[in-house]
Amino acid sequence: MSAQQERTGASLQLGTVKYLYTGYFVAGCVVAYLVAHFVELAWGEGHDQITSLAGVVAGIGAVAWGWKNIRLRTLAMEIIDELAAVTWPSKQETYTATSVVIATAILSAVVIFTLDRFWNWLTDLIYIKS
Repeated sequence: MSAQQERTGASLQLGTVKYLYTGYFVAGCVVAYLVAHFVELAWGEGHDQITSLAGVVAGIGAVAWGWKNIRLRTLAMEIIDELAAVTWPSKQETYTATSVVIATAILSAVVIFTLDRFWNWLTDLIYIKS
């Protein structure tokens, strides 16, 4: 079994929980980034190690708080389960729908342009005779 197959197998064993873990990781990184930059902004430049450490500690703390919060974890898993149940369109359906939208937009633009030119011509005709 290759390393790629092992990674894929482990990924399939996690199921939808992998998205929860990924969400917590991303949230922790965002919190760490924001805290580090706000501390640097408040404290001034030149304290890179301390601000980075504060950001990492805040990120880990945010992830730990989020993991211990049962309501948040339950809500996140419910959202993930709902999104997993969504039937996403195929490539052909997306292509067809996009083509219809583009054609409708072009047709609408032509109709609006034609009506605008017609009303412009009509108002010019009325104002010139007045």
